[in-house]
Amino acid sequence: MADVHDVAAAVLDATGPESPMKLQKLLYYAQAWHLAKYGEPMFDARIEAWRRGPVVPEVYHRHRGQSEVGSWDEGDPRGLTERERSVVGDVVERYGGFSRHELSDMAHAEEPWRAARGALPESEPSSAPLSNKVMARYFRRLTSCPEDAFADAVASVRLEGLEVPDDTRATMRAVAAGELTMDEAIAREIEALRRS
Repeated sequence: MADVHDVAAAVLDATGPESPMKLQKLLYYAQAWHLAKYGEPMFDARIEAWRRGPVVPEVYHRHRGQSEVGSWDEGDPRGLTERERSVVGDVVERYGGFSRHELSDMAHAEEPWRAARGALPESEPSSAPLSNKVMARYFRRLTSCPEDAFADAVASVRLEGLEVPDDTRATMRAVAAGELTMDEAIAREIEALRRS
C-alpha cells in the first residue's frame, strides 16, 4: 500500500503546482478509482467529508495556509508501484483539466461524500470518514455495463428500504440503452411528478 505523501508527490509531479483544494480532490479520486479497479485502497490515510468536499487531513495539515502547492517534499513519486502510478496518471488525465471548484462540486454530487455526511447540511463542518466500500461500489458502477450499473443502482435503493417505481425503471433502462438522453429522462420524470 502506498504512503499518501508519495501519492500527493506523484499527483503534483504530474500536474505541476496546484491549489491545495484541487490536490485534495485528486487524492480522493485516486483512492476512489484504485478501490473501484482493484478492490483495495491505494493508501490508508483517512478521507473526511468536509464542507468543500473530501479531504485527507494528514495532507491538509501540511499544506494548510498555502495558496498553491508546488511540490511535496514529504513524499516521493518513485515510492508508488506501477499500478499506483497508472491510477494517478489516469486520474490526472481525467480530472486535471477541471478547476478546484468544479472538482468540489463534482465530489458533492457523488454518493461517497453525501453518504458520509448523511443529513448534515453542506454548510456544517464534518470529520466523518468516507467509506472505502461506498467509494468502491460507486466508482465501480461508473465502469459497469449498463445492465450491471442498473442492477447495482436498484440494489442500492433497496438497501435504503425504498423501491424504484416501474416507470422510473423503464426510463433508466432507456437511458442505459441509449434510447433517451439524460436530459430527456429528467424531463420525463419532471413531467410525471407534475401529473401526480
